Amino acid sequence: MDFELSEDQQALVSALQAILEDHSQIPQSARFDSQWCDTDLQAQLEAMGFLDAARDIGGLEGALVVYETARAIGAVETIGRGLVAPLACPGLELSRPVALARRDGLHHAIRNLPIAHVLLIEDGDDVLVLDLADCVVEPVETILAYPYGRFAAPPALDGARRFAGAGEAMRKWWRVGLAAEIAGAASAAIDFTVDYVRTRKAFGRPIGAFQSVQHRLVQRHGYARAAYYLAMRAAWSGTASDAEVAACHAQSGLKELLFDLHQFNGGMGMTNEHLLHFWIYRARALQAEAGGPTRAALAIAAARWDDGLSEPEERHLSMARS
Repeated sequence: MDFELSEDQQALVSALQAILEDHSQIPQSARFDSQWCDTDLQAQLEAMGFLDAARDIGGLEGALVVYETARAIGAVETIGRGLVAPLACPGLELSRPVALARRDGLHHAIRNLPIAHVLLIEDGDDVLVLDLADCVVEPVETILAYPYGRFAAPPALDGARRFAGAGEAMRKWWRVGLAAEIAGAASAAIDFTVDYVRTRKAFGRPIGAFQSVQHRLVQRHGYARAAYYLAMRAAWSGTASDAEVAACHAQSGLKELLFDLHQFNGGMGMTNEHLLHFWIYRARALQAEAGGPTRAALAIAAARWDDGLSEPEERHLSMARS
């Protein structure tokens, strides 16, 4: 992989950015909400085929769509519908948002569940595809800038469609999508903050003129760009190890990003009076998804130092007992 997009990929990104430019503003009535889903943008991405890029072209193109849309101020669902479902469950016909969950997490609040029509469930080696039409979903109030929901009663999985052997692919592309979405949200939040420190003054000087601020912003920018390139490499190579490295880096670096950006915006963005929270709290929501950086790191270790333990959690427990 080199660091330059092909002409076709550049055309895809340019076309998508032109659409996103039309959705760069948020309605005044929604700017103080904890989360805002851009349903118009979601429908436009679907109608224009951007969410079919992974299926029709490849995983890298699908990851580019996830990254670019994550930079938008309004939340849209692209990981499940645009990356995981078409690549982990080929032949599955979908046209609406898709939620993702692990089987042992079905009792938790699940991101995008209230707007999804299908839930993909990681079930060990397999993937279950649950139609949500007959499920009762209760919305969950949260600050995490995505719609969250919980099942009112445990869903019946007997009628779910099973994709045997697709579990590894779901885990891989889920992690690729998380890395790409975190990178996009982080990049947009950094750009927003750079604009702020250029104009906000302290002691008669723009905040951005102080060297300590510049250094830390450069570090955060480096983190976001590394997350982008690692996500794109994982999407290009299609290997589980690259996906685990990308997710581990993206998820584990958010603590410093959140601290610095909140500080440089004068503490704003921690509440809803500042637009920063639409990106920051989306990134925070993704920090622990799919097992978080710990599960990704354990998977990396298991792949590189195989000692016969079949699951990363078993390795972790073995190390703790010793």
